[in-house]
Amino acid sequence: MNRSKPKNAGIGVGYITVMIIFAVLCLTIFAVLSFRAAGSNDALNARAGNYLKEYREADMSAKEILFRLDEIADSSRNSLLFTESFETAAEEIDGVTVRNAIDGCTAEFVVPVNARQSIYAGVTFFEDRREYRIDFWKSVTDSFDEDHGLNVWDGTFD
Repeated sequence: MNRSKPKNAGIGVGYITVMIIFAVLCLTIFAVLSFRAAGSNDALNARAGNYLKEYREADMSAKEILFRLDEIADSSRNSLLFTESFETAAEEIDGVTVRNAIDGCTAEFVVPVNARQSIYAGVTFFEDRREYRIDFWKSVTDSFDEDHGLNVWDGTFD
């Protein structure tokens, strides 16, 4: 009698071990990448929060300047020469420049947000009524320094 061993038709134990090791390795890599992504999101949120805090503080400072200018305009309406009185008193505030407008005076001022950005505002105060018009109130970025240009590839392989 010729008894032969049946041939093993299944996958061996070695292949299963290799597949499990591969799966664990893939899951470990995905976990590490997830933690890194979460860490970079937290850092981005922290930077955004800091910027928002800086911007709110600068905006509040600009609104305080606007309030002071409105008080100056109100007291200047009681004098005979509104333009001269307003201009003299307003230019005592740091960073405020005043120029004549058709029906009053326009005050412009800059409040820094951070090292690269500022709030630039222009407000017209009317001589004949207690009212003002905000001509512009915008966030401006400081000019680009051409000496320290962008690090862009010029197309050569030097």
